[in-house]
Amino acid sequence: MKFGNLISPPVFSVDRALKIALQSEELGFHSLVFPDHTLMVPPGLTPNALALMTLIAAKTQRVMLGTGVTDFARYHPSILAQYFATLSHFAPSRVFLGVGAGEAMNIKPFGISWKKFTMLKEGIEITKRLWKGETFSYSGEAFKLKDAFLQITPLHPIPIYIGANGKKTRELAGMLCDGWMPILESPKTYKENLKDVERGAEKVGRSLEEIDTALQIYSAIDQKSDEAIKRAKQYAGVVISAIEKVEQAGYSLEIPKGFPKKFYFENLLLTDESLTKFVEYSSKVDEEIISDFFIVGNVEEAISKIEEFRRASVRHLMIINVGPDPKFVNKVYSEKIIPAFAENR
Repeated sequence: MKFGNLISPPVFSVDRALKIALQSEELGFHSLVFPDHTLMVPPGLTPNALALMTLIAAKTQRVMLGTGVTDFARYHPSILAQYFATLSHFAPSRVFLGVGAGEAMNIKPFGISWKKFTMLKEGIEITKRLWKGETFSYSGEAFKLKDAFLQITPLHPIPIYIGANGKKTRELAGMLCDGWMPILESPKTYKENLKDVERGAEKVGRSLEEIDTALQIYSAIDQKSDEAIKRAKQYAGVVISAIEKVEQAGYSLEIPKGFPKKFYFENLLLTDESLTKFVEYSSKVDEEIISDFFIVGNVEEAISKIEEFRRASVRHLMIINVGPDPKFVNKVYSEKIIPAFAENR
């Protein structure tokens, strides 16, 4: 099993984000993942992910680098294709592109056209062809190209991951991509939802073994379990992004009828009304749900939970470090967890 570390906004400072990235490489993390937000909840300093990734690529030597995730609503496929092709030239074999359908907070306030699934599918198709060095025209619903090409191609193959959290996008991951990278899954939901990825792969004659099965997951570890859980509860709001998965895992939330089950992705904005709803409904998330969807507790409990995810076929855990002492969490992963789940286990 591989382990990654998210460099996630809001950040204290750009210098601090760089320091965490360099420490992560030294500590033995396999990957650094950069969520690409224009705006962020909770509010705070939110630098451009591509600029930050460029800075860190130039300062590191070994660690993999990729978005987790960006989208084709804010960036035309030609822009992302050119950027990642360029990045591959000074970070050879260390780059991946993580894409998703987009989030309301990054798109709606700026009046950007948003065709969620269509843009995702067409954007991936266009990007892959541009990376091959083709000159081509493309007539899609979201994108139309005429005699399009790039004057730079990747120095090495660049894997594409989808942050897929719905059936259609999971199948798309299996059909077109090199990795599946959802967020907010329990071991039960991950194992069940992986079947959608597998079905997509089978449709085009691929095997699930060709796909890196990853997961972005919140992690709070402390010597005292109750301190870790107390800290993790401050991030209970992210569960509101996965109400369908919470129900799939066998839990229920006291959410008003008609409340959008994809509120975080499709409805959450940085307005007083929207944030008030987010905070109110976050309080409905109990410790049992957090313990199932997060890696939380003491070291032994964390290892036990990771083992559950390993048995559910997760091969690449991308950690969102929310521990009471983030340095302690990173040290635990470096000294105890990463060695315990080495590839030869």
